[in-house]
Amino acid sequence: MSAGKNVEGFWDFSVRTYRTQGVADACLSLQNDYGADVNMLLYCCWVGVYVGQFDDELFEKASHFSSDWASHVVIPLRSARTWMKHEGCHAEPIQTDTCMSLREKIKSVEFDSEKLQQEVLESLTRIDESRKDSPQQILKAITANLERYAAYAQIAPTQDITTKFQLIINAGLGVGPP
Repeated sequence: MSAGKNVEGFWDFSVRTYRTQGVADACLSLQNDYGADVNMLLYCCWVGVYVGQFDDELFEKASHFSSDWASHVVIPLRSARTWMKHEGCHAEPIQTDTCMSLREKIKSVEFDSEKLQQEVLESLTRIDESRKDSPQQILKAITANLERYAAYAQIAPTQDITTKFQLIINAGLGVGPP
């Protein structure tokens, strides 16, 4: 990062990265197939760009907070929303339209809970705006951060994981899909 460059907030970084072609599918696959926390995946990239490699203290605070928040708030909301879509809102005697309206409200609360998670993660992060990391240093930091998170989340490295990580890394760096 060049001296004087404005820091892109974590939420804006995440939205931009997630909207890059193929990233949403990669993130959802990592979430659904491997149990990854999408916010932590994106946080690993954001920290790599603006801070570098995680130090032990930041990683511990971020990973423990995110794990607790996801397991007690985000995942239960997602589970209820998904169940309602596929089964709950289509069962007798419930009115499907009324149930689906409630499901949309739950989806909104789930989204808000993930945004709050990102705000807390950003608040844990101290950024030195005078950093002048090269693109190679940033790439190395992001890769190391994702590998550290994967080990923490017990996500075994496979070619599928590596390919999805690379897609997310490229998007976070502003590089289009390969």
